[in-house]
Amino acid sequence: MLNAPQARPIPPPAANEPVGLKVTPGAPITVEARVNGVPLTLIVDTGADRTVISPDAIERAGLGNQGGPPVQVVGVTGTTTATLVTVPLLDVAGTRIGPIVVVAHALPQSFRGSEAPSGAGAVDGLLGRDVLDVFTLSVDTASGRATLTPR
Repeated sequence: MLNAPQARPIPPPAANEPVGLKVTPGAPITVEARVNGVPLTLIVDTGADRTVISPDAIERAGLGNQGGPPVQVVGVTGTTTATLVTVPLLDVAGTRIGPIVVVAHALPQSFRGSEAPSGAGAVDGLLGRDVLDVFTLSVDTASGRATLTPR
């Protein structure tokens, strides 16, 4: 009887290697992420308890068929209702996190496209503390650098 080859996990990046983030003067700090292999740009938001991904990005990732429970979102601009969506795998800075429940909510138009803050491209959501807690975030404003280092 022949032995079938065993699946091997993809080796993670070198342990605790910092990953540089996009820092543009006058614009939010952003990080590239992937959901189901679909690239996303997320604003690093240390004031957000939860990660927020726009419904459009959820659709692009093939997860739009989830009818998750509604949740009330309270922010500096007021209160609104959003939907909870389970993301099987969120890849941020080479670290795979999941499954994780995120808030599906549209961001203001000023973040979503050509009217994005100066120097920023389209933004698909906010990277909140639920994900940031697995990293050490370092921001050096004098040199214009920021990094995420897996813990």
